[in-house]
Amino acid sequence: MTRLVESMNDLIEVRFISPKKGKGVFAKEEIKKGAIIDVAHVIPLSNKDYKKISKTVLYNYCYIWEDPRHNPEFMNAISLSVSQFINHSYSPNVRYLYNYEENCIEFEALRDIEKSEEVLVNYNGLVDDKSPVWFDIK
Repeated sequence: MTRLVESMNDLIEVRFISPKKGKGVFAKEEIKKGAIIDVAHVIPLSNKDYKKISKTVLYNYCYIWEDPRHNPEFMNAISLSVSQFINHSYSPNVRYLYNYEENCIEFEALRDIEKSEEVLVNYNGLVDDKSPVWFDIK
């Protein structure tokens, strides 16, 4: 599996962390501030489909997707990328940016990231947003 991930992205890879935390994303080499480390293409979800998914494990991998061209019928999306395994932090080293024209989410380094350092994002969307997330932070 890692071999496939490595062929998809030269900068980041998915690694197993622990049974409790699961997987995470790590830098395969030094990443410079401002670099786009991943472009995650998304599948917009109809509100009807999102309601079904909200009762499954896939809910944890959905993004709010407020593309003005498709509101209010499609308010969420799921991405297809290794970035799905980026863990949450209130001190992130990447942020995500919505690109509605291309139906993708771009992940940008907020600072230099060292080789083998875990890549982290604030799930609330805004770098400084300290609002609670839907799971316990350990």
